[in-house]
Amino acid sequence: MAFSGLSFAASLVVFSSLIISSVAYYGNEADPETEKLIPLAVEGVIMCKSGDKSYPIQGATARIQCVKTDAYGKELVPVSILSSKSDARGYFFATFFPSQLRAGRLLTKCKVFLAQSPIADCDFPTDVNKGVRGYPLNKYRVLEDKSFKLYWAGPFFFTSEPTYY
Repeated sequence: MAFSGLSFAASLVVFSSLIISSVAYYGNEADPETEKLIPLAVEGVIMCKSGDKSYPIQGATARIQCVKTDAYGKELVPVSILSSKSDARGYFFATFFPSQLRAGRLLTKCKVFLAQSPIADCDFPTDVNKGVRGYPLNKYRVLEDKSFKLYWAGPFFFTSEPTYY
């Protein structure tokens, strides 16, 4: 009986550590040389899907939304930024600098959403790659020369027909 209680307690500790480690914090890593916080950047591609064809949209934007938390992990408010307008290849880029946050604040639960399309006959967002529900940022690479944590999102698609979820 004592053994089953001990194994239950041990499994509870392991399970809770998995939950705690699954919450990602963004922009809280420091460059070891300069001790400055590394900004996060998001890049991706926005396309238009019309019938069987798809093509990049120039001038489209994505929205990056995160939850701001305090040093103890208490969620405070959501914050969001818009990406730059996509180029002729549909490529967008957005940066979020830790200096934009008050000291002791962290970003969690960051997601990327489709925001706007400049094309009138291709302006309905689709949920391909979670463009409507929000693509969670989880894998990144650190750019050595620019000191960014670079995340990839998408590709995202707008369409000419509304899609109901």
